[in-house]
Order: sequence, then structure tokens, then C-alpha cells
Amino acid sequence: MFVIAELALSSPTLVMTPTIEANPSARVCIQFQPAMDPERRRFFVLVEGGDFDAFDDALADDYTVAEPTVLAEQDGVRMYRLGLSEDVIAVTPTVTELGGMVLEMYSTGGLWLVKLQVPDRDALAAFREFCLDSGIEYQLERLYRTEPTRSDDHGLTDQQRRTLLTAAREGYFDVPRSISQAELAENLGVSDSAVSQRVRRAVAALIEGTLHTDEPPDSRA
Repeated sequence: MFVIAELALSSPTLVMTPTIEANPSARVCIQFQPAMDPERRRFFVLVEGGDFDAFDDALADDYTVAEPTVLAEQDGVRMYRLGLSEDVIAVTPTVTELGGMVLEMYSTGGLWLVKLQVPDRDALAAFREFCLDSGIEYQLERLYRTEPTRSDDHGLTDQQRRTLLTAAREGYFDVPRSISQAELAENLGVSDSAVSQRVRRAVAALIEGTLHTDEPPDSRA
């Protein structure tokens, strides 16, 4: 069984703290947490609500991030790609070292709400100690146990999940791409065709698992 912990974290050294404090009505959700590359220190966020002009102004002055880029915008939601500055504290690598993973991380009222999955209470205690040693205010909101599940993977196999996360981390989905399909295949140690098949099947599984429609197949554009 795993331990699931829901936490409220705050610190000037946490990523995007100046921006979320200046824009408490905006909801910022960090994406692709398992794919964050500690060396390239790049990540993605979805932002909804609030004033995007004010948000961008705060982001431009935010000392915790670098090179903010708007990747897409639709229906009042924006996706950004951001780099981490050198001095910012990233919690994901520490959680990974403890054998856990970040399930969710989103802002509310200028704070970060974080949902973690860790192997046991000892791992959670170690993460709490890391936060306190790093000057991060730590508040446990909820704690419970759960059986191992892959329901959050929306039907992806381990190979498909690893392929998508690696592709996102290395910039395969960027426009223009930061890595070719051949380079991605070499990174994963598989053939070009295997990468192509995994990506197509993974995207199909994500669509099936996350997008719901009552339209019959013949009526879809």
C-alpha cells in the first residue's frame, strides 16, 4: 500500500511563488511532473482564471523562473513552458529520491497544494524534514493509504508512459521539435517504428481515457 499525502507548501524559494502570490485568483497547475529533467530544469504549467496580462507581468519579474514561453491558449486556459532558475527549490527530485511521485501540484490563494504518493510514513517524514530544512512552510492537509493503481495512467502501458514522458521532457512535442524521432528512439533504446507506434497508441489511449463523447464514430470529423 502507498501513503497519499495532500500538503500545503509555501516559500519564496519555491517555483513561481512571486507570480502566484501576485495573482491569487489564477489557478496554476504544473504538468508533466514525473518528466521534469533535473539537468535541463524545464517544466510546463496550465494557467486559468485571473488576468493574463497581470500574470505575464509578474512572470517576467519572477526570479524563480527563466524564459517563460506561451505554448497554447484556448477557452481562457494557457499552457506555458518555463525554465527553473538556479536557486529555486524543486520538490519533485526529492520526492523521486524517496521512492515517491508528485500526483498533483497546483496553486490556490498564493500557496502550492501538493498531492504526493510515497511508499510509507518514513518517506513522508523525510520529505517533511527536507521542507523544514529548506525553509519551506509545510502543512499536512490530508493523509491516507491506497492500494497500488495505474488508474491515473488512463490505460497506458509502462512502455507507453515512459515514451510519452521522455518525449515531453526532451522536447519532442515542442514546435519546432527539440529532438527528432530517431534521436528519441536512440534515447529509449528502441527502433524508430517502435517509438512511432508507442506514441500513436499512447495518444489514442489518452484520448479514450480522458475525452468522452456520445457521438457515434461515423459522425466525428
